[in-house]
Amino acid sequence: MSDILNWIWLSTKFPYASPFTDAVIEHFGYDADKIYSSDAEEYAKIKGLSPKYINALSDKSLDKAIKIFDWCTENNVGLLPYDSRFYPQRLRDTEKAPIMLYFKGRLINFDDNVCIAMVGTRRMTEYGKREGYRISRDLVLGGAVVVSGMAGGVDTVCHRGALDAGGYTVAVLGCGIDRAYPPENEYIMEEIAKSGLVITEYRPFTPPYGSNFPMRNRIISGLSLGTIVVEADARSGALITARLAEKQGRDIFSIPGNVGEMNSFGPNKLLKKGAKIVTGALDILEEYEYLYPHRIRIENLPAFMPKFNISRTPSHSEELGVRERKNAVNRDAHSRSVSAKSKSAKKAEESAAPERLPEIDLSSLSDTEREIYLLFPEEKPISADELSRSGRSVAEVLQTLTMLEIKGFVKAAPGGMFAKL
Repeated sequence: MSDILNWIWLSTKFPYASPFTDAVIEHFGYDADKIYSSDAEEYAKIKGLSPKYINALSDKSLDKAIKIFDWCTENNVGLLPYDSRFYPQRLRDTEKAPIMLYFKGRLINFDDNVCIAMVGTRRMTEYGKREGYRISRDLVLGGAVVVSGMAGGVDTVCHRGALDAGGYTVAVLGCGIDRAYPPENEYIMEEIAKSGLVITEYRPFTPPYGSNFPMRNRIISGLSLGTIVVEADARSGALITARLAEKQGRDIFSIPGNVGEMNSFGPNKLLKKGAKIVTGALDILEEYEYLYPHRIRIENLPAFMPKFNISRTPSHSEELGVRERKNAVNRDAHSRSVSAKSKSAKKAEESAAPERLPEIDLSSLSDTEREIYLLFPEEKPISADELSRSGRSVAEVLQTLTMLEIKGFVKAAPGGMFAKL
């Protein structure tokens, strides 16, 4: 108990992402009790530590730490201090690693998993939606873990792709764990907490200040082996994550975009600098298959085709087989022409029958997506407000409409309406 309180106490003494936390750990090691019990004279020995922080560490009140601990206990929020055996070593090895992390969900052994960060702009295009969702889904099917920031746009789409594949995804927040940001993502935050992990270094009740997000990006990249930039303009925070990942020695991947388009600036710039081009999840998974053979399952990817050598010369028996197949085709040609007349007569008979619309395959939809889709009228568009009268919140309906749009079942219509495709 005293140990966890001391770690919380220490985490309140410095700004988030402070280099002084590294200096304290370097001086004292992982011993929070020793850090807490030391005096100003000992703190003065810490390299670069200013009198301001020496005074802060000399204040031994645990009142704030106890309030935080009690709130987390009452609200089923997990605490992950720097010295925990569950704290990811790959994050601990980075600069300015968080002293304390707060989480909801299920912890995994990050160091034994292929974690891939997926980041991008909040103002994504249809192309970004489609590719972010597809690659995230396929990464999870292939055995990887998708890490992102739960922001609107690309982050949300990538989390959704991972969830729809039945996989584990990690959302790193830029605020306290007591709230969802943006608020409309409360629904997906709850989903992630059930099957994956929601995590943050920000103490409960910390608002989503704009300055928080660039700082939290070092955690997204620090948990991951590689970072994929889906779409990003010149000012996107996704490029900050890519720079942090590069500094941390991580791999950089990029989905190419159309030259001249605003959201293609970031990915194309990274490609010019040497990032690996990504056209599908296989481009990423093959980088880690030999290091994590017990995790990666490339054969699970949709339309997976085994690699083979197309340059070898066919054997004599294979050539004979090809000739025999050609002969068989010629023999069948005559019989097909004989039956052509009867087939054409049958087609004429069928064309006289009333036309039947093909049934739409809804098997790729979740239960919620299917229910919302079936509420759509056939001939006219409908608004999210109208759909919410079925008993679901507007936020949940909008989230579902986004996924139906990505999957090609509905389209946005003028006036904030949606229509069936």
